[in-house]
Amino acid sequence: MAKFGGRAQRPCYPSLKSAFVNSDMLDVCGAGSSDCNPTKKGQKYTGHRAITVNGRLCQAWTSQSPHRHRYTKDKMFPDGNAKAASNYCRNPSIYWVGLWCYTVDPDTRWEKCDVPICGQLLRYVDYQRYICKAVQTGNSK
Repeated sequence: MAKFGGRAQRPCYPSLKSAFVNSDMLDVCGAGSSDCNPTKKGQKYTGHRAITVNGRLCQAWTSQSPHRHRYTKDKMFPDGNAKAASNYCRNPSIYWVGLWCYTVDPDTRWEKCDVPICGQLLRYVDYQRYICKAVQTGNSK
């Protein structure tokens, strides 16, 4: 145990594989505390995550290359249309649970996206104090 601020604290060493970094924290769940998915199914998410859990870039929903797909109807996207959904993680399917996207990698058709559900407890490193903390993401819905 290391001492920080006069108290013994256990430092944490998160995996950097799916980390999102901003100026004073590293969130090990892969999203900033303001970027959260309002529903478990993911059909209302309008955030700007465009990277999959394995670090692959998402294919634009208006594109049919490198992967052809049927998710082209505007009503499938909470943004109002596929163009506004850009290449962001979405769930235009009524059958899937969670956020995902087609990838620009010709060898990987689709992958899930790691965006926490709003209200989920996250752990991150506070680099100013070098300790682990927990925060809530947005409001639970």
